[in-house]
Amino acid sequence: MVLFILSGCRSSESPSIAVSPSAIASISPSPKPSGKTISVNIFQLDNQCNKFVATKEAIAANQPVTQAIAKTLEKANSESLDVAGYRVKVKSGVATIDFRPIPNARRSLTTLANCEQLALFGSVRRTLTQNTALKIKSVRFTDRGQLIKPQ
Repeated sequence: MVLFILSGCRSSESPSIAVSPSAIASISPSPKPSGKTISVNIFQLDNQCNKFVATKEAIAANQPVTQAIAKTLEKANSESLDVAGYRVKVKSGVATIDFRPIPNARRSLTTLANCEQLALFGSVRRTLTQNTALKIKSVRFTDRGQLIKPQ
């Protein structure tokens, strides 16, 4: 079980990259990258839910999109949101992140408060689109294949 904690946010034409459908990335602390790395800005929402703050992180260059998402999710947590993992597919500069909630989770992604949604979806979206090395123009979120429309 993975628990997210959103600090301070309580209620209120590029090549195609794909992760195999059977591969589900888990949400757990990622080890220090070995081999070639790239530096990216990982964005997180501040405690007042007003602005995004960037921190530089080194990620593995062989799977930069997946690594950037993992680093972002490590920092964006919600104590009552249970997510087992996620799948990532990138096509023509559009990243689709398919979250895999734990069965019978207490809360779903669509029931998060506005600040929690901004912290989760906004942080991932900003991290992927604001790092030119990742070549992501837009981000879509799904929950087991069903489109999520963040508020």
